Amino acid sequence: MVTKSRSKLVPWLAWGLLSYLIALGLLTASDVLKNQEYLQKDYYFRSSAFYEQLEQHFNLFRNVHVIYNHWEDKTDAEKIGQARMEQWTRHFETMKNIEVEQRKAEVQDQIGKLQKQLANEVQKAKEKREHVANSAEEAGGEPPKAQRQDPQSPPDFEEQAEIDRIRKEIALLQHTENNISSNAEREKNNRIEKEIKNYLDFHNKQYAAVKHSLSARKGFFQYYVKDLETGEIYANRDWDPSPGEKQEAFYAIRLPQTTLEGGALQSINRSFQQYRLEGTFLFPKEPRGFSQMIADHAYFNTLRERLIYELYLLGVTVAAVAALIFYLRRNHLGIEFVQQNYTAAIHRIPLELRLLLIYGLSMFALSYGSSAALFRLPVTPGHFAQWTLLALLIGCLGLLLGDTALLLRNPQALREQWSAGLCRKLQSYVRAKLVDRHILTKAVLIFVMTVLFGVFLFDVIDRTSFHYVDNRFSFSEGYVLFYTFVVIPYLFRRILTFSRILTGAEAIASGRFDHTVEEKGRGSLARLAHLLNNIKQSIKTSVERETKSERLKSELITNVSHDLKTPLTSIMNYVDLLKRQDLPPETVASYVEVLDRKTQRLKVLIDDLFEASKMASGSVELAVENVNVADLLQQALAEFSDKIEASSLTFRVRVDNPKVTAPLDGRKTWRVFENLISNALKYAMPNTRVHLALTEEADKVVFTISNVAAYELNFNVDEIFERFKRGDPSRNTEGSGLGLAIAKSIVELQGGQLRIDIDGDYFKVRVEFGREAKAAAS
Repeated sequence: MVTKSRSKLVPWLAWGLLSYLIALGLLTASDVLKNQEYLQKDYYFRSSAFYEQLEQHFNLFRNVHVIYNHWEDKTDAEKIGQARMEQWTRHFETMKNIEVEQRKAEVQDQIGKLQKQLANEVQKAKEKREHVANSAEEAGGEPPKAQRQDPQSPPDFEEQAEIDRIRKEIALLQHTENNISSNAEREKNNRIEKEIKNYLDFHNKQYAAVKHSLSARKGFFQYYVKDLETGEIYANRDWDPSPGEKQEAFYAIRLPQTTLEGGALQSINRSFQQYRLEGTFLFPKEPRGFSQMIADHAYFNTLRERLIYELYLLGVTVAAVAALIFYLRRNHLGIEFVQQNYTAAIHRIPLELRLLLIYGLSMFALSYGSSAALFRLPVTPGHFAQWTLLALLIGCLGLLLGDTALLLRNPQALREQWSAGLCRKLQSYVRAKLVDRHILTKAVLIFVMTVLFGVFLFDVIDRTSFHYVDNRFSFSEGYVLFYTFVVIPYLFRRILTFSRILTGAEAIASGRFDHTVEEKGRGSLARLAHLLNNIKQSIKTSVERETKSERLKSELITNVSHDLKTPLTSIMNYVDLLKRQDLPPETVASYVEVLDRKTQRLKVLIDDLFEASKMASGSVELAVENVNVADLLQQALAEFSDKIEASSLTFRVRVDNPKVTAPLDGRKTWRVFENLISNALKYAMPNTRVHLALTEEADKVVFTISNVAAYELNFNVDEIFERFKRGDPSRNTEGSGLGLAIAKSIVELQGGQLRIDIDGDYFKVRVEFGREAKAAAS
């Protein structure tokens, strides 16, 4: 029994080992191919890492000995240079001239205005003297003695003081104008001095930094360079390295040369030729201190040794795989043996999905194998997890490929698998379930276009993106699999639902309101079916709403006409009365007073109507700032103090925090308080109390005002916000009926809320302002 169990276990162990060996070979070959350039001997000296280090050292040398050469010995003028100094001078001179012209023009404009004002004052004084003299002559008297003696006598004390003040201002401006040029010259010099200081500070710090950095590298970077024009030597060693020293060094190069390889070397070589330099850079093999070059070189050599070992491992793996395949074939344990145990399970997967799986698993195995990091230190369990996952992928792929090979050998089995596949099932399902073939055509077109576009787009990304070149499976292939297993089933479910909704809509449109659309599933289409089933109720609601809107429009026209006609009729009547002859002055004055009152009333109505229209259209600009709401309320109460005292009402005010603030438009918010207090004064029952409260709740400020109404509140709360709606049905009280509508619009424009509660004759308004700015200028 034990022998029989072992004989069954050996083939599976052999196949598992084969999968692991193939996975190991794939990982090894991928790592060698990706890093094959490191196999070259001394590849470091041709790498970008070496060129970057070399260029970094050269830049330090150039900054210290070329750009900042003898920087400490130069004067400030030499550091700046004559050309740069002249450029600064021209620039700031131009700025000075522009500013002088602008300032002089402003002063001249002010002087001209003052001279006109002076001439007007002198003319007014002259006309005043002439008027006094003429009045005295008409009265039969004589002009003042001073005017009789000298008609051009000076003006009185106050007039003379004003004239003297204007003359002093003109003189002061003229003095200022004379000093503009000198002040501008001083400003120009100050700017130049500041520019010089900033330039010198920056470059002195820059020179100190590069000099310190170059000096710190003396232990592993040596140079001996001669300036061919001046003969000066730039070096951190005492002699030019000999050929023997160069051969023993880690790296040494003499520049300039006629031919060089490498971008950085060519750039450094051209710089030597440009600056007329000649000399040697040398990096010792045994540096004093840390050398990044030597560290990088050691790392490159480590990579090379690892890749050599990987090549040995790849050879051993290939030999082991070949030997294992030979063993399996010799003992008749090939793919046919494995298929005997897995054929039934594999054939449960539709043929089309198997083909997609083969393609997907192949791409994923290749991309995953090329991106996995099996040969990185330190070794962790993740390395073995990557190896195992790739082995499982290869094993599954081997099973699928083996089954495909067997099907290709048996055409009859292939036809049976195709008949039981997804395409045939989908075709039968569509024919049996789909009602509207036109929808199917559109769906297929959309499906094909989106699939092709998605695959093309992700393939372009795969080929052009540097970051994802080794993970192509996660784009185009993943896109196809997602479409096959997720999008297609979802698409056909939605098509069938839409077909049912379309049939129901056609029935309802033809008058068959007894037809009910099946409300199946969730989402927008199910909601659409629900809406179609309730279409009769929706139509009824729409008709009722339209009827109400027409009624409100009629009431609006009637109320506007009434409120505008009443003061206009009074104005016309009193104008007719004023046309009568020989009216007593007292009567005329009383009529004018009435006309003024009615005109102001008409103006208030028109202004409120205009503001209400602006609020409704949203064309209102808000100046939002952090304001003290308690102060605004106190100001509004102070404005109505006379009316409050004259009324029989008692106002009770409660403010929890006298410094409560909110981001609001102060002027508009004051109008809200004004309208609400005015509304209470007009419509509150006499000899009752009006309660006002300003409180804080979490992230908002709340203002409430409540009173007992003098009129029966027999209307809906929403109607009170309609234009020209009043609590007084007879419309005999003062007011436009727009106060609450305007207040509500102002509050909502600032992100707040205004709500009215009615309980019998008890009328309460609640206003909420947010603590955070939500409103913006419209």
